[in-house]
This record gives sequence, structure tokens and C-alpha cells, in this order.
Amino acid sequence: MKIGKVRTYAGATGTDLHIDQPLSNISIGFRPRGLIARDIMPLVQVAKQSDAYYIWDRDEWLRSPSTQRAKGTEPRKIQLKVSSQAFFCLNYALKAELPLEDVANADAAINLRQSAANRIVDGLEQDWETRLATTLTTTTNVASAFDLTAAGLFRWSDHVNGAPVEDLFVGIEAIRLRTGYRPNKLILSGHAAARMFRHPDVVKYVRGAGDNIGGGSVTEDQVARAFRFDQVLIGDGVRNTADEDAPGSYIDVWSTAAILLYVAPTPGLMEPSYGYTFWWQPEGFPGRMGVERDIDRKTKVEWVETHMFQDEEVTSVPLGFLIVGT
Repeated sequence: MKIGKVRTYAGATGTDLHIDQPLSNISIGFRPRGLIARDIMPLVQVAKQSDAYYIWDRDEWLRSPSTQRAKGTEPRKIQLKVSSQAFFCLNYALKAELPLEDVANADAAINLRQSAANRIVDGLEQDWETRLATTLTTTTNVASAFDLTAAGLFRWSDHVNGAPVEDLFVGIEAIRLRTGYRPNKLILSGHAAARMFRHPDVVKYVRGAGDNIGGGSVTEDQVARAFRFDQVLIGDGVRNTADEDAPGSYIDVWSTAAILLYVAPTPGLMEPSYGYTFWWQPEGFPGRMGVERDIDRKTKVEWVETHMFQDEEVTSVPLGFLIVGT
């Protein structure tokens, strides 16, 4: 039997034996995580880009009238005071342009079309998160606020003097005494959550006396049950504040904030809520944050585009309380 020629590899290196190729099932990317904007203010779809909603007068509605009637007299007359507030759904949009040559040449793992779609939708979500964080951490948009860096107050990182349990109850009572409603949502920045959940006073309050020996921590579900919140939201998102092409500079989107809100579980008539997100879907646009594609035949460029029309509206300032400097 004739034996074929045996090939030897003495002295061969890795690059002689294999030419590196990009993996088809792995790539590294940093899609935003820890975004909570869509869970804060209920979404309300509207028929027109701009309209208005009615606001019943809180002072008049919570005034307790004398109802006793003397024989032969008319019942006491009450007043019904109502005002209106306008909203306007601004257009938020992003677009990516993909030369057709790049689309054709890209490796499977790059998937330019899908990657571009992800980036522009993520961009809308990031901008929404940043807008809402700015709104909720502006002191004029809440009934009360205090800064734990001020004299006489102590930050939650201080395990001896810091008092996160007492601080939260100050906020709960501030909202209740103005409205009769207890806040049902607690929003914590990643910074605030990391400090609150490990604070010995919180661990003791949530888990009971004697159950915080040696430290430990609690979870958002445990905090929600202990303080009777429907939801505890942790805004872990970060954003790069540097200009394009400059080295990254990252900050917490929600800074050092802890925010107490009452938000309507279901939007409806005669239902108070700290805020709503009004959104509009005009004809001819893709669905809310939907992605649209087309090709410019002259330039041979494919574009990928997304839109949303919305207004994040603070509808009842007394239902919000802000703590910063945690």
C-alpha cells in the first residue's frame, strides 16, 4: 500500500497554523442598563399633538365643609373650582446612515442594520431618562426638598449619624399632609440605593431588631414592603457627558437623589398623579420608537430612523418629595 507524503510542522507558530477571524457569536457593546423612565410616569396616548387636561382645585376639594342643616334652610353651597393645563408632544428622533458598501461588506457579527437600530432606540431611551431625571431633581417640580449635605443633616454614607429611615418618613408625611395620599413609589439613584440598602438603621427597620448583627443589606422588595411602597425603582443608568470623540466622562443619571412620588396606578378621571407621559402617534410615522428604513438611491446610503412624540408632564407638584446629597 502506498503511503502519502507526511507533512511536518516543526517550528510552526500559531499564526502559521491559524489566521484569526472575528467570532460570529460574540461582540462587545455597552447598551444602556438600569433605565427606569418608562416605569415612573404612566403612559397616556393622546389623539392630538397638543391638548389640555383638567385639574380640580385641591384646596377646595380637601376643605371639610359644615354639613349640618337647620330646618327650613337651604343646604350649604359648595364651590367647584377647576382649571386646565396644556401639554405639547415634542418630536424626539435619531437617525443613522449606512453606506450600502459597508452594509454588504460587514461581518455577520457586526450586523450593521440591527446595531444601528439598537443605537438610535437606545439613544431615545437615554435622552428620555436624562430629561426625566432633570425634571424630578429640580426643586420647583416637587412640594419639598432637602439636601443632606447642608449643615445639621447627615448623608446616608454616615452609618453613625445618617438617618435614612427618618428622612424617608419626613418625605412620606410631607406628601400625606398636603394631599391625603401616601407616596407609592420610591426612586433611588444607584448612588443612593448603594448607601441606603447597607445602612444599619435601614437593615434594622426592614429586617427587625437583632437581625443586623455584622451589617448586611436589604433588597428593594424588602424596602417596598417595609415602607408600604408599591414599587422601589433603582436608576442605575450612567451617561457620558463628554463631547463626541473626547475621552469618556461618566456620571450617575440620577445623581445622589432619592425621590418619593404618588403616581396613579391607572390613569383616569378624578385621579391624582404626580405626572403623566403623554404620547402621540401621527400618521405616516413608525410606531412609538419604531424603526424605519429607506435607501437614498442617488447616494447609495441606507438610513435607519426612529421617532417618538411625547411630553413628560408634572401634573401635581404636591405629590413629589426630593432628597439629594445621599
